[in-house]
Amino acid sequence: MTNENNTNSPFIKPVVSPVDELEWFDTMPGEQMAIRIHSKQTGGALSIIEARVPVLMGPPKHIHNEREETFVILEGSFRFQFGDEDIIANSGTTVSVPRGVPHAWANVGTETGRLLFIFTPGGIDDFFKEISKYSLEAIVGLAAENDTFIMGPPLLHIK
Repeated sequence: MTNENNTNSPFIKPVVSPVDELEWFDTMPGEQMAIRIHSKQTGGALSIIEARVPVLMGPPKHIHNEREETFVILEGSFRFQFGDEDIIANSGTTVSVPRGVPHAWANVGTETGRLLFIFTPGGIDDFFKEISKYSLEAIVGLAAENDTFIMGPPLLHIK
């Protein structure tokens, strides 16, 4: 299959990311992430990040104004809140949140969960590598610099 009919694609070439070559890094206590596909590999079109999320952990309520965020639940059970909806998503479920929609999520399963984040367009990859280096207060500013605007507490604290 050629790319001659898709000359507007930002992809330069096919990208392969072998699982045994992933570089895992710490984010929040007990949480680890690995960049599966960096936006630099796709001409900025998308970023794919895998996360291992401990029980009862998730980010604060936030919004992305410049990108969509799609989640693929690989293992476990996660609670999502976006807009006025509140759902439980189990392994195999995909959830896509349009840009401009406030959202939060948390692992509500009984074991560490795994999920993929797909950001479209990409460009947010390196933010996640920086999280563990800063205090919670400093992360708010760093997040805003990376199109992630904190709007409230983590989901498990939302009543």
